[in-house]
Amino acid sequence: AASDVYKRQAQTSTKLIYTANLTIESKDFDAARTALTDAVSAAGGYLESSNESSYTGSSRTLSLTIRVPQDNYASFLEAAAQAGNLVDKSEQVQDVTTQYMDIEARLSNLTAQRTRLQELQASAENLSDLLEIESSLSDVQYQIESWQSQLDWYSNQVSCCTVYITLNEVETLTPTSTSFGAKLLAALRNGWTGFVSGAQAVAVFLVGAWPAILIGAVCGVIYYR
Repeated sequence: AASDVYKRQAQTSTKLIYTANLTIESKDFDAARTALTDAVSAAGGYLESSNESSYTGSSRTLSLTIRVPQDNYASFLEAAAQAGNLVDKSEQVQDVTTQYMDIEARLSNLTAQRTRLQELQASAENLSDLLEIESSLSDVQYQIESWQSQLDWYSNQVSCCTVYITLNEVETLTPTSTSFGAKLLAALRNGWTGFVSGAQAVAVFLVGAWPAILIGAVCGVIYYR
């Protein structure tokens, strides 16, 4: 698992970006949300984005994007999984060591080039040379800022791991067993839940559309006669 790789690599100079996706369900939506908030605080992380949606009935879904320090990544995943019933978990690791070192080398060369241009600028003897040097210096400075921005982005992604969490409010928890019987039972429960939700939706529609249905029925009777 990616978390195992993390434990082996956390103390090395390798630049790794960790990303995780968790799907959690709970009968007590508010308690699970509070537990996730507490886990973020305990890990020294922060909430990057949040979106809550409500569906038919009382079910709610909460989508979170959370950033946590790399040192607390593994412990945060364990704590987040305890907030409810963990039904799905995936982890990805991206090694960006090569990209990181390449940018560092580019910045080092550009910085040396800027220093040399600044020395030439100070000793320029005519206006045309000075203008040409200033133009080159401006171009080098732009490249430095661009590459530094990319390096800062990599540093941020490496130092803070990204965890995407989906919290679903449910009436019945999904069995986490992988046995055929557990899967069959889950399918039966989901099918019944879908049937009930569909029946409720049809009933609500019929009640709301009773004037049109009544008029249609009267017209039908008149036409039949």
